[in-house]
Amino acid sequence: MHDRERPVFMKRHTFVPARNARHRIAVLALYRSLLRTASSIPLPRDLHPKGRRHPVIKILRTRFAKNKPLTSLRLIYDSMTAGYKFLTLLTKGQIEKSPEHSEILRHLQKRNETADFSRLIHPHKKSLPPSKQWRNPPLLTKVSAPDEFPKYEPTVRPLPKTAFVGERKVPVFGHTAELMSFLRIKKPQPESLSRSLGAKTVRFRQTIQATKKVDTELVSAAASEDLWDDIVHRLLHQQGDTVGARREGPLESFRFSATLTKAWWEMKLLRFNEDWTARSEAISKLVEQERTLAKGEKQSGVRPTDPEVAKETLDQILAEYRRKQTESEQKTKESGTNSFQDPFASLRWLKKVKMVEIEELRINGPRQARQNKKVREFFGED
Repeated sequence: MHDRERPVFMKRHTFVPARNARHRIAVLALYRSLLRTASSIPLPRDLHPKGRRHPVIKILRTRFAKNKPLTSLRLIYDSMTAGYKFLTLLTKGQIEKSPEHSEILRHLQKRNETADFSRLIHPHKKSLPPSKQWRNPPLLTKVSAPDEFPKYEPTVRPLPKTAFVGERKVPVFGHTAELMSFLRIKKPQPESLSRSLGAKTVRFRQTIQATKKVDTELVSAAASEDLWDDIVHRLLHQQGDTVGARREGPLESFRFSATLTKAWWEMKLLRFNEDWTARSEAISKLVEQERTLAKGEKQSGVRPTDPEVAKETLDQILAEYRRKQTESEQKTKESGTNSFQDPFASLRWLKKVKMVEIEELRINGPRQARQNKKVREFFGED
């Protein structure tokens, strides 16, 4: 007796609207029709000042942007149905003194009244431009020279007990999957820290991919280009054509360019490693300092700091940091030195290029012999 076969259930895949051609065409057609119809609705000057975008168009763009991430079939169907209903409403609203036109005017007036009331309760504070805003000091400051091994020191931490309220909380040392160290100071993790870690991780992974691409694609392509040049040069030489100038020396080959490219990306990876190592050492020292201070304050029984005193002390620390930063920027401006340094003109890179050139000249003999053999095989001489 055979066992009964179990029924096979098909797994339902998530509906992705952007990957459905029919849905995408229908949405774009509806979106364009709504914008075209809304722009033809006549409005008084108080609702549509001259030179401003039509308020109904602004509402439509906002609603479409809000519904863009939807993947639920029910919600997408409801949104499309509402869109077609509003298309009918806006079409009839193009006629002045019609019920639909009056309804649109009432909605816009109510919307403006709500916005005015909200601005009255929460007035907008005019902020300074980003160039003039005081930002929090960085956790670490680089103190080493450009051509030296990276070295970092804490900018303002560890803070004295009089600069904060409550007990001292020792920050937690953490690192990413790429072994990039960072410090957890508070919960939840600030969004700026997450963005910074994500951006650095992306740059590191892109550098690794670029280094791998040299071995998997560029080296073989460069060898083919060199072989093709040798073949073409020989054909031209046989015909007595001396117009085309041939590259002279192994350092002028495409393969050597690929070798230099790989050396550049490898040096960038090494710089990543050195920078992260220096940051990790500075963070470890900072955590140890914070732990020592927390232990001493707990044993001595220091009383909590008054909030006003803590705010005043912290403001003094930040003001001192900003003063030093301003003086440093002013000194750099007066000296006329440029903060930008060409990485291809650095002493480290020039030394690396010299070493690569020496290695290329050393192994050029056997490689050129193999290249000449391939050329002879192409012409059927071997």
